[in-house]
Amino acid sequence: MRFPPVSTRLIAALIAGGLAFQPARAQSSDAKSGPKTTSTPDLVRHVQHLVTDLGSKRRVTRESARRRLLALGPIVLEHLPAPSATKNAATRAAIQRIRRTLERTAATRSAQASRVTITAGASLENIIASITRQTGNTLSLDRLTGQQKRQAVAIHLNRVTYWEALDAVLSRCQLELDSSGSSGTLISRPEPTASGSVARSGPFRVHATARAPRPIPGSNRHLVPMRLAWQVEPRLRPLYLVCRPANFRATGHFQDNHTAPLKPRSPEATLELPLDANNPGLQLRLDFQSPTNRVPRAIELAGSADVWLAAGSLKFLFDGSTPPRPITKRRGGVAVVFTSARITTTGDGRHDATIDVTVQYESGGPSFESHRLWMLYNRAYLVQKTDTASARRVAHDRFDTPRLGNGIARLVYHFKDLTGPPTQWRFVYEAPTQIVKVRVPLEFARWTIPPARVQD
Repeated sequence: MRFPPVSTRLIAALIAGGLAFQPARAQSSDAKSGPKTTSTPDLVRHVQHLVTDLGSKRRVTRESARRRLLALGPIVLEHLPAPSATKNAATRAAIQRIRRTLERTAATRSAQASRVTITAGASLENIIASITRQTGNTLSLDRLTGQQKRQAVAIHLNRVTYWEALDAVLSRCQLELDSSGSSGTLISRPEPTASGSVARSGPFRVHATARAPRPIPGSNRHLVPMRLAWQVEPRLRPLYLVCRPANFRATGHFQDNHTAPLKPRSPEATLELPLDANNPGLQLRLDFQSPTNRVPRAIELAGSADVWLAAGSLKFLFDGSTPPRPITKRRGGVAVVFTSARITTTGDGRHDATIDVTVQYESGGPSFESHRLWMLYNRAYLVQKTDTASARRVAHDRFDTPRLGNGIARLVYHFKDLTGPPTQWRFVYEAPTQIVKVRVPLEFARWTIPPARVQD
């Protein structure tokens, strides 16, 4: 099922109310930061006690319980009761407010950069396995030879970002990253890396290049077209990017060793770019113009853009075979009901599958509006049970929405040409809890651009 593009005005309306997050240029917190508390029977009993106190007649008791639940952090979400299980109206309202706050906290943390520490050199496959464990970003070595996988990599990293770690490994091993999907694949470098400049900001990596300047008809200036190719950590789900050329500063370096600012061609413009699936073919174009009768030989660029992420993702796993009765799984404020799996044999040991699920958010409203937007870019797929770290994903061929209402949706996914018996497959549905706006500051070091083109 295909959908038309969604205007960022709609996205802005969905997240109005302070969900924006602005990461610093040098992130100091881990993507998995926060209280290191783990779920234990003692924690469950503690949360239950605090939830009871939320209904106390004494205001000081209620306020203390609220503060202590928030202090425990997003791990509390797994143990808060559903609204239908809470009879006291005041307690129910307090739980809903606490849930919204903690979901926002979890989503904001998930949008920060992952951190990597490697204390000793090892083989490439062991280094990549360590990066995957520490960041949650799946990296595949399937397109490398056994010798390449076993090559020793002498590298020491201390809490560097995911992109800093990966770029260091790729540089040492003469490899490149193919990120045209939900997980990255390492490949042999076919040729020297393209010219340009790279900026890393939180969970983002942006590669800036410039095409040859060309004369602007009827003017003594030159147009300098730039391209920004965006990558985000595979664990995250980018939706849209919004950029205003006026928010960027470009500096030209000229033959006489002088510098001068380059002006945006359309400073009043607002540029939008879908960022689904880290498609490397999706590049943001920024056009600048040179000063009168001068053509730059090199460029520096700095600025910022806004990216909307579906964050705080929750993962639900179900066996792919037909259940004897609907199976409900709940995490936080989201419930997914696996209703049925219809399997059709197509021959040669292959099958088609139609999987019917219902997704429900406790409170509806903004949380579910985020999900409705997410459905345009949702992650629902099959994985083989026998696979572990590098489980092969099978994307759905299409999906239908027989029911869509406030807080609830019925979704039917169609998979084609599956190999192996249905009992070998698991259905995975990933549901976000928030859509967050991330301000991405960028700074590109000076790079040389191609010589100017003559008048066409």
